[in-house]
Amino acid sequence: MAEFDGIRAKLYAEALTDFPQAREGDIELMKKYLCPNPREVILEVGAGNGLFSGVIADALLPEGRLIVTDPSSEQLHGVADLNRSNIEIRTEGTDTLILDENSVGAIWSFGAMHHVFNKTTSFKNFFRCLKSGGRIVISDVFSGSTLAKHFDDRVAKFCATGHEVVFWSREYAESLCFLTGFGKPEFHDFNAKWVFNKKEDIGVFLYKLHAMTKTTEEECLSGAEKILGIAEEGGKFYLNWPMTMMIIKKL
Repeated sequence: MAEFDGIRAKLYAEALTDFPQAREGDIELMKKYLCPNPREVILEVGAGNGLFSGVIADALLPEGRLIVTDPSSEQLHGVADLNRSNIEIRTEGTDTLILDENSVGAIWSFGAMHHVFNKTTSFKNFFRCLKSGGRIVISDVFSGSTLAKHFDDRVAKFCATGHEVVFWSREYAESLCFLTGFGKPEFHDFNAKWVFNKKEDIGVFLYKLHAMTKTTEEECLSGAEKILGIAEEGGKFYLNWPMTMMIIKKL
């Protein structure tokens, strides 16, 4: 995912810094489905600049360890800035990552695996490093969802680096797990609902998050409202962000 270097990495970091409350719900979803346990080793793949990394690392204290990997060295600057002693940073993609056999208790990924074209090699790597009874928790975009439509209709057109990806289907996920030795995945659909103080902030956030420099912030807002939908409640504005969580066990 070298496309996340340069302007894309810069604007992505700005989006999360400028609107720190927007994705607080994602953190709660991670806690609910990953449930990091103290003393275990967790691998976070496609970590970006560390939205989840600090929270996971803190949950693993006093003896646990977080291995963070992403192919973009620029994105990982944010993880390094967390200054957590129990985080190990690896600048690698999931299809080239090599860890010791049976060395990891859990694997976490949020919104990253649809960028990975060689998922079979990635899952073979996961199977090798994951302990027996270990779990993979992946939250991602599935074909046919309004979020997939948003990416294909808006982000692919206007992102500075394009957005050539492979979205999931339940059938493919089940086949991938079968072929690489895992149990049948468990699926949970959810709507993340990113939160903002002002409606126009949504356009600014999406413009930066996806480096949509080929259009305007106003157009980003318009497209998101049309395709994903925006709700107002209690003086806050909520952007629908529908994803699916997969929980996969190594039997």
